[in-house]
Amino acid sequence: MKKILVTRKLIRESEEKALKMFNTKLNTNDELYSQSRVIEMSEGCDAILTSLTEKMDEETINKLPDSIKVISNFAVGFGNIDVEAAKKRGITVTNTPEVLSDATAEIGILLILGACRRASEGIESAKEGGWKWSADYLIGKQLTGSRLGILGMGRIGQKIAKIAKSLGMVIHYHNGSGASAGKLRPMSSVVTRCTSIPGSCAVQLA
Repeated sequence: MKKILVTRKLIRESEEKALKMFNTKLNTNDELYSQSRVIEMSEGCDAILTSLTEKMDEETINKLPDSIKVISNFAVGFGNIDVEAAKKRGITVTNTPEVLSDATAEIGILLILGACRRASEGIESAKEGGWKWSADYLIGKQLTGSRLGILGMGRIGQKIAKIAKSLGMVIHYHNGSGASAGKLRPMSSVVTRCTSIPGSCAVQLA
């Protein structure tokens, strides 16, 4: 049975699966391992499951035991791993592509909805016992018919556009990919048509 080192605490179901499939060293205390600690703990292991908190630079990778054949990154990218250094040592580097695309898009829509409908103000008002009825109390802005500007129609941008269209929003985006989710506009046009640009998205509230 292959032996693996898991550098950070995972959700219970994932740890249980790892224990069934491999001879697994878990980080049950969720300790933040130093680079020297990772090297030490990987002795006798075949693979390491890292996270973004571990800096796997060239120096660290060169000091890993020869038994290490795989570094699997618990992240979408490889920003914390020197992929070329791993390649030189014959170590395969893997990641978890697209695993957060839906979640990130949903959070983006959550923020748009919260801002337009003044959700945080409403929650605070309810907590403080100050809720009242009036025709325009915390009425906010309606999403239906509003324009959503997306700068960069990548995986997440396209998922946000799909959800936003189901809410009746009109999509404008700046991107050279030819995505058909909305109207392709120059960046200057997207920006000027929107009142704010939180991150990669902007919604015109007028």
